[in-house]
Amino acid sequence: MKTKLPFILMTAIACAAPPSALPQAIKPTVVATPEQESKAYEQCRRALVKPGYKQPKAYPGYTGFVGWTSVTRTKTGALLVTFSSGYWHASPPTPITSIKPEDLRLWRKMGMPEVNAPRGGRAEIMRSDDGGKTWSDPVPMIDTEWDDRSPAVAQLPDGTLVASFFTYPSPGVAIIRSFDDGKTWEQKPRMICAPFHTLATDGPPLVMPDGSLLLAAYGSEREGDANDAIGIFGSRDRGETWRHLATIRALHELSEPGLARLRDGTLVVITRPEGSVSWSKDGGKTWTQPQNLPARMFDPWLLTLRDGKLLCLHGSYNKQHHGLRALVSTNGGKTWNGAGTDYGFAVDPSVYGYSRGVQLPDGPVYIVYQGTGGHKTADAASMSIYGMRLRVKAKGRGIAILPAPGPRVR
Repeated sequence: MKTKLPFILMTAIACAAPPSALPQAIKPTVVATPEQESKAYEQCRRALVKPGYKQPKAYPGYTGFVGWTSVTRTKTGALLVTFSSGYWHASPPTPITSIKPEDLRLWRKMGMPEVNAPRGGRAEIMRSDDGGKTWSDPVPMIDTEWDDRSPAVAQLPDGTLVASFFTYPSPGVAIIRSFDDGKTWEQKPRMICAPFHTLATDGPPLVMPDGSLLLAAYGSEREGDANDAIGIFGSRDRGETWRHLATIRALHELSEPGLARLRDGTLVVITRPEGSVSWSKDGGKTWTQPQNLPARMFDPWLLTLRDGKLLCLHGSYNKQHHGLRALVSTNGGKTWNGAGTDYGFAVDPSVYGYSRGVQLPDGPVYIVYQGTGGHKTADAASMSIYGMRLRVKAKGRGIAILPAPGPRVR
């Protein structure tokens, strides 16, 4: 099962569906709007969690790793930030018995510490009721027997909160719900995997106009597959049950999908590592054959803004233009604006990436993201989660970084 190790494990499927069985594909492009790399992030970002500040409650195996974060705004105006805590980039329970010895040796070489973590990492949640000026201390959202990764929340029209995450190395996606604005959560997850052999998601679920939910996940269809495929799943009963709607395949890796709905009802998915874009016109049942952008990326996340623009936040593989970046499309993902033809506008080039956000009532997007990938022991012990605001410029030709609410914590 692939965790979030960008240069290590790539497991899943190897063959693509016949092009004749799919709607006509569109080749997306990136239009360059060159700009000087801004350092506005240094003044505008706010630490929500860092060493010595707003730390999760101590538990066996926690050594400082915080990441795989997300944020949602509820109908009450509360901001909820969710994230994973643990001891490393991946924090499986110990003793580690279900991971290939060769992979474990590689992880140890990279810096994975030997710790006592009988239940692995856990999912955490923190809350702001004043627009992000102040935050509660993190509290456990759920702690299964596995490493609980990438918790991300969506809210249904009736107020129900539905959170997705995945459990590692257990091979499935988990769903839990809250009926009191995120104060308490179900503690027995509903698990999604079939028809996949392994399945993971970075979420959050996508709420459709009729109140149904869609979830994009990634994993292997069969044991021993060479590349991951994308599974699209739907729920019509507030996340109680889920059904498999479609599988998106390619001759290369498709993972960490971002999913959005455009104003005309079209669905769009973008995936790691090739920036592969697919569209669906029938609610997710059929998809165009994935077409690659020239910008290689990890953890691409999509948000349709109220004016119809499509925002993609992503981590960049470009060695000269790395960090957290943004692409913007004004035509549903057919063409994108970026600082270069193979990289996005700089959001925070000093960090690893992995970001989620929500558009605020006054227009800007509030985002959360993590400082490093926690691959080295020292990194995992000094992790931070940041909040920031950004605004998409006219015609999608760039972004403006804005200060997040709250004090700067040094």
